[in-house]
Amino acid sequence: MTKKFYITISLLLLIGGFLWYFYPPPKPPLKIGLMVSLTGPSPELGRSIRDGVFLAVEEINQEGGINGRRINLIIKNNRGNQEIAKLNYLEFLSEDVLAVIGPATSSVARALLPIINEKRLLTISPTVSSTEFSEKDDHFITLEPNNRRFADSLGAYINDKIKPKKVTIMADERNPVYVSDFGNNFLTKISKHSKTETLKIPKQVSDYDSLVAETLKRNPDFILIITDVFNASIIIQKIRKLNPFVKLAVSPWARFYGLILYGGFFTEGVFSVGYYDESEKNENFKKFRENFMAKFGYPPDSAVINGYYSVMIIKEALLKKSDATTLRDKILNSYFKFSLGEIKINRYGDAERECFPLIIKNGTFERLEK
Repeated sequence: MTKKFYITISLLLLIGGFLWYFYPPPKPPLKIGLMVSLTGPSPELGRSIRDGVFLAVEEINQEGGINGRRINLIIKNNRGNQEIAKLNYLEFLSEDVLAVIGPATSSVARALLPIINEKRLLTISPTVSSTEFSEKDDHFITLEPNNRRFADSLGAYINDKIKPKKVTIMADERNPVYVSDFGNNFLTKISKHSKTETLKIPKQVSDYDSLVAETLKRNPDFILIITDVFNASIIIQKIRKLNPFVKLAVSPWARFYGLILYGGFFTEGVFSVGYYDESEKNENFKKFRENFMAKFGYPPDSAVINGYYSVMIIKEALLKKSDATTLRDKILNSYFKFSLGEIKINRYGDAERECFPLIIKNGTFERLEK
């Protein structure tokens, strides 16, 4: 080897070290999985979650990522199908994701829970609320209050203020875990002197007119509709045209902007239950709303916000020097404060949030005092 060769090698090493120090190579991205229904049954819920997640990921990446690592979002459409969801989840494991956001519905969550706990991959659902997932020491975190809290709040208000004599529950067969849980908890708050009955909404409704006619034939003075936004908006319109006086409520499954968009003025006066009041938005929320609408063309709802929160909670946990094996521990028993408010996750991974009845008034969900 010549002297010139050694000098060249030394210079190359020196230059390489300089470039490495002042211009280090980009760190590998953080992979987060998103698994919701984007087509098939109830796609509106999955799309809202997706858009909230998109916004959070965009904000974080524009700020340089988390500890210098950008987020790489891997999206899978489970189409509301339990078997597809299982395959999606196993694919996430092979793709080495840090955490999974989703699923959106309780029936899919029930099918996934054994795999979630076997593989110990942190999974955060923005919208699952069935009581069976509460107070469990598992790897499944839920950001929505559970159905008991929701149904107790709505049922107590309806019983005390509306005092119905005859209650009919319209129950969607597509999501039985959620539907039976919410309906049964609601009925515990209704007076024993009230007559109650349940009418099933088929998995595929071919004739809404007959469905509504069968419901009104029972002469209820109060109807609780437990289904998605699309079904609920059509059912409400048809009920209102035939009987404008019967009181109506929807479960949180349909408590989204799409209900008002599709149902129009027919949705005025419809009751529901939630944990934030659209009529009392703070300045931070107004900014968030404007930013979101500019990008997606519709106002954010709780599914959007919880999708956004899911990513931000993962970010805060990672900033506490956690990794895939300790991420769950950094989230449990923690308060997370964001510009839109704060959220507490208890030791079981359940969000603890106050629930209150709502009514649609002037095109928004407005809080009602109990």
